[in-house]
Amino acid sequence: MLELVDFIKNAIPITLLELVTALSGSYYLWKVKPKRPNVYLVLFLWITFIVEVVGAYAPIAFFSEYKYFSFVEGSVFSDNYWLYNIFLILIFSFYVYYFRAFIINKIHRLILQVLALGFIFSSILYFIFTDVYFTAFSPYTMILGTILLFLSVVLFYFELLRSDIMLKLKFFLPLYISIGALIFYLCVTPIDLFSRYFSKENSIFVNLRVTILLGANIFMYLTFIIGFLVCSEKKMYN
Repeated sequence: MLELVDFIKNAIPITLLELVTALSGSYYLWKVKPKRPNVYLVLFLWITFIVEVVGAYAPIAFFSEYKYFSFVEGSVFSDNYWLYNIFLILIFSFYVYYFRAFIINKIHRLILQVLALGFIFSSILYFIFTDVYFTAFSPYTMILGTILLFLSVVLFYFELLRSDIMLKLKFFLPLYISIGALIFYLCVTPIDLFSRYFSKENSIFVNLRVTILLGANIFMYLTFIIGFLVCSEKKMYN
């Protein structure tokens, strides 16, 4: 079973990567006056960093056996599911908005808009009519959100194939974002579907989840950072 020190050793690199990614995005905004979706992307990354810092109270409490944040022990806030279940809706909704912004085809844009609205509404209803909100990551939100992200990226790639941006892909930021986000959620979603088993009695699952999260986060945020730095050198297509 991981101890608090082990968790911190895994958490610090991820938190630092999130901070560096947000700072890289801010540098990109300073160097390039980008389109509005990319401005919102950087804002989204700062919000993500803040949520991750706030949400860290739960694993710190768990791995310290509630030596820290003892006031949440035994309450519905002992886990941070209440925070991330809402944030997951925001995450997947944002990615749909982001990739949709680079799609010209009106039918594809309409499809994504309708699906995103349906996703938000149905995910909230799922919280209302089940007990998942405080007890686990919503499997409905995770599965449907990942499918929606995958569809958004596929339609985005389809759009790329029909444009002259193919000749300048190296300097097209949304490509880096699509690769990082898609790989991350394809790796993390399967393991988070079993979040109910995150407990002291299931040390193998706890260790596995922490390891997968570390690797997936490193890949995603490094991809984002590379994208910001590379695209900061070119104003075209941004």
